[in-house]
Amino acid sequence: MFTTAEITAFVGAYVWPFIRISAMMMIAPIFSAQSIPVRFRVAVAFAITLVVVPVLPPLPLVDFISGEAFLIAIHQVLIGAIMGFALQLAFNLFVMSGHILAMQAGLGFSLMNSPQDGVQVTVVGQLYLMLATFLYLAMDGHLILFREVINSFNLLPIGTSGISTTGYWMLVSWGSQMFQSSVMMVLPAMAALLMVNVSFGVMSKASPQLNPFSVGFLITIVLAFAIIYITLPTLVPYFERIMTEIFQLIQDILAHSATQQNVTYSDSFFNMKANTMMSNS
Repeated sequence: MFTTAEITAFVGAYVWPFIRISAMMMIAPIFSAQSIPVRFRVAVAFAITLVVVPVLPPLPLVDFISGEAFLIAIHQVLIGAIMGFALQLAFNLFVMSGHILAMQAGLGFSLMNSPQDGVQVTVVGQLYLMLATFLYLAMDGHLILFREVINSFNLLPIGTSGISTTGYWMLVSWGSQMFQSSVMMVLPAMAALLMVNVSFGVMSKASPQLNPFSVGFLITIVLAFAIIYITLPTLVPYFERIMTEIFQLIQDILAHSATQQNVTYSDSFFNMKANTMMSNS
């Protein structure tokens, strides 16, 4: 026969990690898409939990029907949600950049439903989101995210303590930086389109018979697509820098919330990918 303490310890060893991992997957990009079934997310979260449980530090023994257990569950949800939300901010940065560029190029009327969020975004924003998703998968970003979740159990062990006030403020501060980074990413394209609009303004003054709205609108759209095609390769190093900043932000939030930092992290997104591939092999 099993005692109550043994049953509580066995169930808690799987329940608490599962809550943190599933909360992360419900908000993180790709996994939170409406096209991904909820059963698939739960199955992946449970599979990761089975792998993580044997290497976790000692877990607290608490009664599941108690205020302490409810507090632990809330902290696990917040930790996982913040990790997924931080990465979601990076993906929304590319959507916002595409939206700004589309409005500048006169393509703001072209909207479509995003499979990621289920809301209407511009076609250019959807293009940037798809490119960011492909780069994220090609660079094994999802594996790095899983590694960060596993390492979070070492930095922030399961207990009644969670993310500190400093950690929340760091996340909010980076959210304000997201608007600045989205503008900086498409600034060269915006400058080129501004020169095109200025040129048509000069042409309309030099030749009043020329209707800039009938001719310039079509030429602006064609040139906008050409500028987007030319500037697409520059998004790859920018994406690497944004992903490095986001994962570093997650690490800093966990480090500032923990009593001491027990994990040494890489400085580059490509180094993170290399370490992940080496650990898998």
